[in-house]
Amino acid sequence: MAVDSTLELFTTLFGWLFYNSIWDVLVATGIVFLPFLGILVDTIVRSYAGEEAQEAANTSLRIIEVEFFIAFFIIVIAAVPVTPLNAVDLSFTPRAVIGSPAQPVATVNNSRTTYGGGISFTGAPASVEVPVFWFAVMSFSAGFNRAVMEAVPPTLNYRGYVDDLSDAKISDPQLRHEINDFYRDCFIEARSKYLAERPAGGAITTILNRYGVTDPDWIGSHIYQEIPGYYDAIRADSVREGYPWSALRDVEWDAADHPIYGKPFCTEWWQGIQQALLTELSDLDLLSAAAEPGWDPAPRRDAVIQMALINSPPRWTTRGYDFAYGNLVDFSVGEPGVMVSVQNAAQQGLAAYGLGKTSVSFAAYLRVFLEAAPMVQALILMGLYALLPFFILLSRYKFSLLILGAMVLFSVKFWTVLWFFAWWVDQNLIQALYPDPGSVTTLFSTDLTLKRIILNFLTGALYLTLPLVLSLYLGLAGLRAATYLDGVSSSLSRGTAGAGRINLRMPGRGLMNRMAKSGAKK
Repeated sequence: MAVDSTLELFTTLFGWLFYNSIWDVLVATGIVFLPFLGILVDTIVRSYAGEEAQEAANTSLRIIEVEFFIAFFIIVIAAVPVTPLNAVDLSFTPRAVIGSPAQPVATVNNSRTTYGGGISFTGAPASVEVPVFWFAVMSFSAGFNRAVMEAVPPTLNYRGYVDDLSDAKISDPQLRHEINDFYRDCFIEARSKYLAERPAGGAITTILNRYGVTDPDWIGSHIYQEIPGYYDAIRADSVREGYPWSALRDVEWDAADHPIYGKPFCTEWWQGIQQALLTELSDLDLLSAAAEPGWDPAPRRDAVIQMALINSPPRWTTRGYDFAYGNLVDFSVGEPGVMVSVQNAAQQGLAAYGLGKTSVSFAAYLRVFLEAAPMVQALILMGLYALLPFFILLSRYKFSLLILGAMVLFSVKFWTVLWFFAWWVDQNLIQALYPDPGSVTTLFSTDLTLKRIILNFLTGALYLTLPLVLSLYLGLAGLRAATYLDGVSSSLSRGTAGAGRINLRMPGRGLMNRMAKSGAKK
């Protein structure tokens, strides 16, 4: 049986475990028989209040027979747990998303999360007993949900892609340190030269047209890489491991006595750093290729690297001692000065402002809701399963309320389809409103215009209103079905009782008719 989240694997078992425990207590205490007493007393009172005393006994007996038959039938199919639900039969298959590898199927024995496995929700039963009716409702709901979602064409999770971009960071401390050195040794000098000279020409114009006017503002600028006099003429200030000594480049050493590594030109140095960055961000690079298939690969990779650099910005580092015959560089510095303290305070202030802005934004709330919704659904379903004995008991074993309970259970299970539908519409709206190559990566994540606000409002409303509308529809349908079934049951009871009344009166009426005919003849 398929479930709709990893947590539901365990809440389903525990919910029915609680059901069995509660039902056993109700049976042991005899509380399950109280509805029969209620049916008996209620039927007798209604019959004697609405019939003649001589007819009330027969009417009550026939109504009680019908009510007791229905109650026993409900107990057999919807109250007594008899159908085994094995843990090995439960599974969760994540939905397919373009640009992401297929996710493995999660089971109780291997949830691929911290659920179960001796971490949490331990002691889950290997098998629980479920009433036949509720097992059928669960199976139908699971199959119906899966069939509906499988029929929808897959799409890419654009909001998830933008979230991954926002969370992209350079986790390797050695790589961050090398970027800081490159920023100090190469970028500062190249950018200073560019701002001082303000060069112009066809080559620069071509580069700016392809990579954007902001290309000179980041350390991987193609102007500095491709225009002579910048990265090709600037070298690292210290020996860099991984770049072998070259007699044509490292002329400050004798050919007979030189170190293993040398001081690379910034062009060569950046190529090594860029390759290391793309290796670390390989998953995000593949996702961006799927999200922006029509975008030039070079600007696209630059955008991915820039997002990681924004989240892990390069900082000024103090130059250490460069020993010619070793690769030892002392990067230790003393206490920061006033300017460094002011700079750190400004960065922390801007970071706090950005964090506060993100925390109160609608997109952040939507992201939290999408993460929490399956967990809330799983816990609600566990509560519904566990409390079903009280629902059946208080309904006095009426078939009409059983249908209403099935509608409620199906409605909660169908929330998964509604959230999937809202998610699918959201991704396609993003693609429709940001169709230009690179617009999702560079514009959607930072766009605060009316278009983005409307998009967030519409998709957020879908996530919240669709379950409410469904619950309203199914609730009304369930109430109507319950009313109809109650009417059928009452009609059956009245019809049976009416037949008894006709049989009781038939002999009396026939005798009176014969006596009247005899008197007329005389």
